[in-house]
Amino acid sequence: MAITAKQNHWTLDSVIGLDHTIAPDYFRSAPAQVAENFERLLSRDVFSEADAQFLYDWLLVRGVSPEFRQMLDRWLEDELKHYQGLRRCYRALSGVTYAEMDREAQARAQQRNIAPIEDLLVDEFSILLLLAYDEIGSTYSYRRDLAEFYRHFGKAIARIGQHLVRDEGQHFSNAAELILALYPERLKDVEATLAKFDVREKQLARTGSYHGTFFLDHAQEQARFPSDFNAITMQVIQARLGIAAMPSQERLTRLWQWKPAGCEFVPV
Repeated sequence: MAITAKQNHWTLDSVIGLDHTIAPDYFRSAPAQVAENFERLLSRDVFSEADAQFLYDWLLVRGVSPEFRQMLDRWLEDELKHYQGLRRCYRALSGVTYAEMDREAQARAQQRNIAPIEDLLVDEFSILLLLAYDEIGSTYSYRRDLAEFYRHFGKAIARIGQHLVRDEGQHFSNAAELILALYPERLKDVEATLAKFDVREKQLARTGSYHGTFFLDHAQEQARFPSDFNAITMQVIQARLGIAAMPSQERLTRLWQWKPAGCEFVPV
């Protein structure tokens, strides 16, 4: 039976225009420091979404199954749409031009280095599991960003945030479905493999390291997550694969509602 990756269909131009502007009232009504922190957040997220093209090319050179290729094609289409959507948000919020973003993207591309994570990418099963790990983390991270940042700057910006959450959640589900369909005999390896991802991400986080390869981009912002963020998302993955119970709703809610003591939002 053919395995078809699901995709959320939406058109970027119908959500936010290339020359979108944010009305001054939104800046005046947003909580203190939210605009500055949102701008700082976007200055990272824009470019890590663009890194999807690098990962796609790297994977195709090494070869993937037809089922994974079909999923990757839809995944890349979504991620590049996210890149363009976030560019529009970033320009509207900060005034940074598209030409400036292009120069920054080119400079970052020269610094890409997959070596720090290459040993994790040992086979298609591990790559699919790392994709699931990355995408579920992004789902909850964007859900919090939507509440803390995107919703304060108008309908178009908020809708971009909503699409990000939905798309990343779908990517997670697609990766899980492929693992179940193609590698059921490897479910016994899931827990130990996830533990390796967690250890590596925390190692990279000690220096805020992210090497422009899409995977483990959350290493550059671990301080923005509660200490049990990875433990909870790894349990979500195992639950989706049918090998663990789902975390309680209270624990899940903390993933997007947690804030450091004394903070109104998570500092960027």
